[in-house]
Amino acid sequence: MIKDFLFEICSNQFVSGFEYSNGHILEKYFDAFTDSLERDKIGSYIFKSNGTKDTKIMLAAHIDEIGLMITSILDGGFLKFTSVGGINAASLVAQDVTIFGKENIFGVIGIKPPHLTSDEERKKPIKIEDLFIDTGYSKEYLEKIVSIGDVAVIKREPISLCGSVMSAKALDDRACVAVMIETAKELKKISHKSNIYYTATAQEETGCRGSKTAGYKIDPDIAIVLDVDFGMTPDMPPDTASLGKGPIVAIGGRLNPKLTKKFIDVCKEYNYKIQYEAVPAATGTDTESLQINREGIPCILLSIPLRYMHTSVETIDIEDVKNTGKAIARFINEIDNSDLEEILCF
Repeated sequence: MIKDFLFEICSNQFVSGFEYSNGHILEKYFDAFTDSLERDKIGSYIFKSNGTKDTKIMLAAHIDEIGLMITSILDGGFLKFTSVGGINAASLVAQDVTIFGKENIFGVIGIKPPHLTSDEERKKPIKIEDLFIDTGYSKEYLEKIVSIGDVAVIKREPISLCGSVMSAKALDDRACVAVMIETAKELKKISHKSNIYYTATAQEETGCRGSKTAGYKIDPDIAIVLDVDFGMTPDMPPDTASLGKGPIVAIGGRLNPKLTKKFIDVCKEYNYKIQYEAVPAATGTDTESLQINREGIPCILLSIPLRYMHTSVETIDIEDVKNTGKAIARFINEIDNSDLEEILCF
């Protein structure tokens, strides 16, 4: 089920600010494990699973992805564009794209042939402002179906690699939306007393905006923030987390220390593999807005190791997704049967 979800959700677009376009996919997978859905005015999806007591636990994983936005239509059927979120321009070269205008059209992003590129040009970094999308259409036709401000994404189908490893665009942060589905599925088996809010947040890639409004609306007692973090490849630092060895638990001043310790203790007791990361200041995740929402929300941050972040070939191990979901479900079950005030007390 989790692999099916990831393949389907990563084949569709949720560009930051345009998350409303394919919400039916989320509903399809969350419906069996939750009791209600509410969409806030920013575009976040809040799935609620009712509990038997007043405690509210929020899980947050952003549904939005990086993308492109059309800025001008040129003669010859070419489109200029800018980025939505952080993109390395070099990763766009030789990619297919889908432009979401009045109808979906395809294009390619090329580059000047090496035969015509000087030594000086080769030394310069590629910039987005120097690239364009070639659609093959005339300017006159494009102006009928494409408008300034339309968005586009890399056209890339998910693929399975060896074993449980897969690659796709937008696994940042669809992998963690999948974690929430796994958590919801597991909690159906072992039960929960708290009200659980599975929140697919909007506009994280452009400023952690959806988590701010959703967190204010829910006003949870605690929040479990889910995102991706860097996965080990030959060119990464030696202390980078590895795929297949479980979620990365963030340790730092912006994360509630006793809540984080409780999660670690639960994982040790039930033999769930975890990894660690020291985070001395900003996390670069929805934690930033949730932790200081209202009077402050105690947060923990868990991350799925992911290779090639913010490219169209992001790569994860699906077993990390499944095991993280199961560990969170067990953690919630333990919280429900503990004194939460005592856990949160410094």
